Amino acid sequence: MNPTIADILSLPDENPVKQALLSAGIGCLYDDFCNRVESAILEGIIHFEDNKPYFKGLGEDALTVTLAFGLKMKGFTADHDNYRNGHCDLVVKEGFYEWHGEAKLDTGPGYVMEGFRQLCDRYSPGGPNSHRGGLIIYTKKRDKLKILKTWAARIVKDYEVAVSFSDICKHTLTTKSVHKHTASGLDYKIRHLPISFYHKPSDKSARNRKS
Repeated sequence: MNPTIADILSLPDENPVKQALLSAGIGCLYDDFCNRVESAILEGIIHFEDNKPYFKGLGEDALTVTLAFGLKMKGFTADHDNYRNGHCDLVVKEGFYEWHGEAKLDTGPGYVMEGFRQLCDRYSPGGPNSHRGGLIIYTKKRDKLKILKTWAARIVKDYEVAVSFSDICKHTLTTKSVHKHTASGLDYKIRHLPISFYHKPSDKSARNRKS
């Protein structure tokens, strides 16, 4: 029986047949890879937000390490703080394909803007096998939808290259942006992924604990 593309992708990364397939970009496999990465991250967001009291006290690095560990459990090669023209918060690999993520604690739209600049202008080369990524923001503020709109508006206003955003997806509370990567000239596509740790219950038992 002839092997399928899925069979080849299941081979070790060093397998020459797999490397040739990935390098050739056959069948839009890079986009397929990135879609799988982002789907797994969305599952991680659900887990974080279902367990806010256990995670809200963690720092930026600890949260990103936890996210990378979840991706590894899904079968991805994912690492925190790998060197990619600097120390990129999250690098997910499959053969020659890479998805880059930059994570920030939400201390305001200016700090988020710096994360966008680091991802686009420093870490990602924006080439044929690396022209998608994600901006991950850990926030303890209320109203994730409003935060996402504010952050998109700040990027459009301040970034030197024209950036366009998709409509916000109400099912995932994420949005996607695209702009010309300044190094490669290719369209660079970013998934904007806020993770909310806002947790202020107002029920009777919560009020009693406060008192």
